[in-house]
Amino acid sequence: MLKEKATAFNELSRVTDLGLIAASFAVAATVCEKVNGVEPLGWLPRFGGAADPDASTEYALLLLIGLFSWLGVSQFRKTYRSHRTDRFWSLLRTHTSTQLLWVIITAACAFLFKLHYLSRLFFIMFLPLSMILLSVRQTGSMIVLHFLRARGFNLRSVLLVGDPDRSRQFAEIIRRESRAGFKVVAQMNADEVASAESLDSDFDEVFLLPGEGDFEGALLKLVLRGKQVHLVTGILDATLFKTSFDEFAGIPIVSVGGSGLSQIQRAAKRLLDVVGSVVLLILLSPLLLLAALLVKIMSTGPILFSQDRLGEGGRRFRIYKFRTMFQDAEERLYGDPLLYQKYVQNNFKLPNGEDPRIVRGGSFMRSASIDELPQLFNVLTGDMSLVGPRPVVPREIEKYGDYGLLFLSVKPGLTGYWQINGRSEISDYSQRTAFDIGYIRDQSLSTDVDILLKTIPAVLRRKGAH
Repeated sequence: MLKEKATAFNELSRVTDLGLIAASFAVAATVCEKVNGVEPLGWLPRFGGAADPDASTEYALLLLIGLFSWLGVSQFRKTYRSHRTDRFWSLLRTHTSTQLLWVIITAACAFLFKLHYLSRLFFIMFLPLSMILLSVRQTGSMIVLHFLRARGFNLRSVLLVGDPDRSRQFAEIIRRESRAGFKVVAQMNADEVASAESLDSDFDEVFLLPGEGDFEGALLKLVLRGKQVHLVTGILDATLFKTSFDEFAGIPIVSVGGSGLSQIQRAAKRLLDVVGSVVLLILLSPLLLLAALLVKIMSTGPILFSQDRLGEGGRRFRIYKFRTMFQDAEERLYGDPLLYQKYVQNNFKLPNGEDPRIVRGGSFMRSASIDELPQLFNVLTGDMSLVGPRPVVPREIEKYGDYGLLFLSVKPGLTGYWQINGRSEISDYSQRTAFDIGYIRDQSLSTDVDILLKTIPAVLRRKGAH
């Protein structure tokens, strides 16, 4: 993440957000006055009778708590720093978590200060309305800024310092990421910068790509001239891994990797899997029985389909589904080179309506994800988790290349990012892989709960499932 000096826009955003919190307070106060007869704004000069002084004091104190706690939380979370390099959805999640932290702190302060006169209706209106208005403002700002920067406005000029090949490569990345609002105006090598008597100041920031040359001298000269310098430790896709920034003995360091759950987090995830699978099996037992009956009626053969898959650590296990294909489906697939080629080219799934292996009624069960329900038993036994990347077929692990070990570092899941983002509509296999890698990188109990909640509407819409 890149820092940037405070700008007029950032300060305007801060003032606007404080105004939105005050506006939410006023709206909630107006509604409560009409509904409950309370006067949350009684501490303001007004016409008519005087409000209860104790209640007025508490409402005024709550507004001050809300405003000052937002200033503190937003400063702690660096809400108003530059977000030029942040991805849209990542930034939106960060803003939402910041708002939730503010709500928790404001509510906790109201409890600690024993504000007994506060109306419940006022409280449940003020905080959520503030969150909605803050989200609208922040989302709108992001969209507008990305739109302007992509069209050549609100740009910051950049000097690239490094060897020509790496500089050209990084310049192409800057050009491609136009929403960040950077414009390369010059490229120099480290020795040229370190030995220069004077530097053209017609640039706002510097990206320093270490390599051969006097980079320490170049860095020192640029910093002493008041330039903001960003060290690019290497040109790699950091979206694949967790990254953190720290220092050791005063030396800045960037840490990459190390994703994973602690022992406590793993235990909590396992508890969620056991409780969740048991509850779902009980609730869905009528549907499971009905599905089993339909499979028996639709075609001859076993009710369940089982297949070897790779689990955590590469351990093989048997995955279970309701059978929606003919008994010899695998032989038909692997025995027909043209059919298998189409299967591989279409994200390891045959195009909708072009799979000759599916029995009558099987398409509906697949589109409604009913065929996946027996995997709840895989979750209960510990072979799978409710949330995770899709389990890999053993013969296909080599197609994952260097990412194979990463995929096998966690338990496969019944649902995940891929399932809630379109499933089979995602024809680009690399995009599906990116979704799964994103989960492995960001895995946490809160991420699992978020994905589970989003799975319900995704299944009901039946979008991308066949």
